[in-house]
Amino acid sequence: MALSNPSGATHLYTRENIHTIEWPSTPDGDYARRYLLPLMMDGPQKYIKNVYSTQLMLAKVDNVIIPITISDFHPDNTYTVSPYSHYVSYGGFEEVKHLNNPPLEVLIKLIMNPVAWYFKNAELDKVVYVNNYLLSTNLYPFINKDQLKALTEALPKWFPDRVIVFRSVDQKKNPHVYAALVENQYEMVLSRQVWYMDPMEASRTRQYKEDTRVLRKHGYEVVDGKELSEAELARSLDLYNMLYLEKYSYYNPQFTFEFMKLARDEEILHLRALKRDGKINAVMGFFIRNGAMTQPLFGYDTSISQEEGLYRLLTLITLQEGIKRNLLVHASGGVGKFKKVRGGKSVIEYNAVYYQHLPVKRHRPWQLIKAISKYAIPYFQKMDF
Repeated sequence: MALSNPSGATHLYTRENIHTIEWPSTPDGDYARRYLLPLMMDGPQKYIKNVYSTQLMLAKVDNVIIPITISDFHPDNTYTVSPYSHYVSYGGFEEVKHLNNPPLEVLIKLIMNPVAWYFKNAELDKVVYVNNYLLSTNLYPFINKDQLKALTEALPKWFPDRVIVFRSVDQKKNPHVYAALVENQYEMVLSRQVWYMDPMEASRTRQYKEDTRVLRKHGYEVVDGKELSEAELARSLDLYNMLYLEKYSYYNPQFTFEFMKLARDEEILHLRALKRDGKINAVMGFFIRNGAMTQPLFGYDTSISQEEGLYRLLTLITLQEGIKRNLLVHASGGVGKFKKVRGGKSVIEYNAVYYQHLPVKRHRPWQLIKAISKYAIPYFQKMDF
C-alpha cells in the first residue's frame, strides 16, 4: 500500500512497500531504520511478546519518520498498543491495588465492570496510535507545525474507520506539538502524570550526593551494554521482568530476548548494568531524541534487600548519563515522591485524540475518559503519582 496525501509531502509505508522508502540521513532517521525496520519485517511480536493483532506502519512527512500502530482488541495486549489495556485492564483494575485501601478498591472495581463492558463494545481499541515506538514513553523528533498539519490531514483519509491518537503529548518538552494538535481539533485526554528531571539541577540535591555515596559503598561497576554477553543479556531481561511485569503489571511491554539483542547490537537502547562479583543485579536502557532521554528499560533483582537501593542507583546512573550529554531526562510515570526529592517536576501527559470523521457513537467513550480526567488530574497532582 503506497499512499500519499494530495500535497505529496506525507507518505504511508507498510511491510509490503517499505523497501521503497528513502530513509532520512539524520540521527532520528537512522534510529528509525535500525529499530523499526526489523519490527516491520519480522513482525513486532518477535520483539515484544504481548503485541497481539498489531500492524506497524510508518508515515514519512518530508524527512521525518513517524511510526504508526494499528491494533484490534485483544484482552492481553500491552497498554502501549491498546487504549482498553491502558485505561481499563491496567489503569482501571490493576492500579487500584496500589491505593492500599480495600473498601475503595472494591468500589472502583464495581464501577469499572460496566465501564469495561461499554468500552469493549464501543470499539475503544479501534484506533491508530501515532508516534508509537511500542514503548512506555515516545519522545518526539523535531516536527514543525506544517508537517503536523499535513500528517493530521492525511491520517483520517488513510484510516477512515479509526480514531486517530497521538501518544505521549505534553506541554513540557513538545508544547508546539500540543498546540498544533489542539489547533487541528484534537481532544487532549489524560494518559498519565510523568516526571522530567534536569540532571544538573538534580546533581545539586542532597539525595544525589547520598545516592553517589551508596553506589561507592556497595561497590558496583557500571557496565556498558555493548560489553554484555548473551547470558548477561538474558539476566538483564529477567531483571526487567522482575520489576515491570511481576511487581507492576503484565500489561507493560513484555520484551523478548530478540529485543534485548537488537537493543545491544543496534544500540536501539543504550544499556547500562550494575555488576558486582561477576553478576548483573540491575539494568537500565535509554534512548535519546531531540534533546531528551528516556528509559523504557529498567530492572533490578527484587530479591535483594531494599537497603542496597538498586532503584536509586539506576536513577543515579540515568542522571549521570544526562549530565554527560546535556540532556533533559524524561523519567516516565510513577514513584513521584522519589523523583520529586531529586529535582523532578511533574507534567500531565495526554493522548491527543481525533474522531471528527467518525459517527458520534465513536466519540462517546473518549468523551467519557476526558470527563473522568477532570477529576483524575488534580488527584494525580495532589498524590504525586
